[in-house]
Amino acid sequence: MSLLRGLLFDNLGLKLVALLLAVMVYLNVYTDRPATMIVAFPLQFTDLSDSLALAGPVPAQIRAEVRGTGKQLIRLRLTEPSVKVSLAGVGVGHFERVIDMSDLPLPAGSKLQLERMVTPRTIELDVDHLVHKRVPVAVRVVGAPAPGSAWDGSASVEPATVLVSGPAREMATIDSVRLAAISISGRRDTLKATVGPSRLEPGCISEPATVQVTLAIDVEATRRTVVDVESPRGAEDLTVSPASVAVIVTGPRSRMSALDLEAQRVHWTTPGPVTNAVGHRVALHRVGVLPPGVHARIEPDSVIVR
Repeated sequence: MSLLRGLLFDNLGLKLVALLLAVMVYLNVYTDRPATMIVAFPLQFTDLSDSLALAGPVPAQIRAEVRGTGKQLIRLRLTEPSVKVSLAGVGVGHFERVIDMSDLPLPAGSKLQLERMVTPRTIELDVDHLVHKRVPVAVRVVGAPAPGSAWDGSASVEPATVLVSGPAREMATIDSVRLAAISISGRRDTLKATVGPSRLEPGCISEPATVQVTLAIDVEATRRTVVDVESPRGAEDLTVSPASVAVIVTGPRSRMSALDLEAQRVHWTTPGPVTNAVGHRVALHRVGVLPPGVHARIEPDSVIVR
């Protein structure tokens, strides 16, 4: 046993170095062998006039099967050199360009060979006039604050508008920029977020790329009042049970100072003739202005017509 242990662990560092050198020699020899590999080349479009823009889907890369040594192919795949396509002199309309061996950014003297194009050789583009438009941003909020807190429904945005640039046919449909959703789930205090567009039409960009959004979240307050249920026109002689209901208003504490509880009214409604409602339960409808972010409910939310 001690002999076996000695064979395994004596001069362990030297043995590990020897093993590492052996692996390196093997890899060096192995990667010198001829091989083929599918390589992705990013596309870079240059020299397009400042008054023009690419419209619709724009190819992002081309893929080709290349032959060379393993070392050359690995280096090529890691560096991902781009294929530059000049659009000098191109005008509005449809543009096509055939990619051949001379377009691929293969290192000079590497003897790499193009076996075949995996993606189509022909690149197709649509070119349109470049249009600029200043439009407002639209805030989208999801979720609910923590219990006992409330959002007043308002949003402060800085800046409130952005400059969108893009091809004319895409810009014709843009009247605002919808921001990515902001979650207020579980929040107890004011939220400030840096947000960008949820999406833009192909070829369009916004300046600035992001805006600052502030959502005021405050302590939730509740106020309650009891009001008499009013009858609709033509049903003044009818009574309801119960005759009075509670209007319960909830919202951010900062908004409650603008609430006029005395102005809240409730009346009952029915889809058919009011006389047909006698003996039946009918829905209630509240009338009265509420501050932004404030909500109201009626308890109970229906009554029986007598």
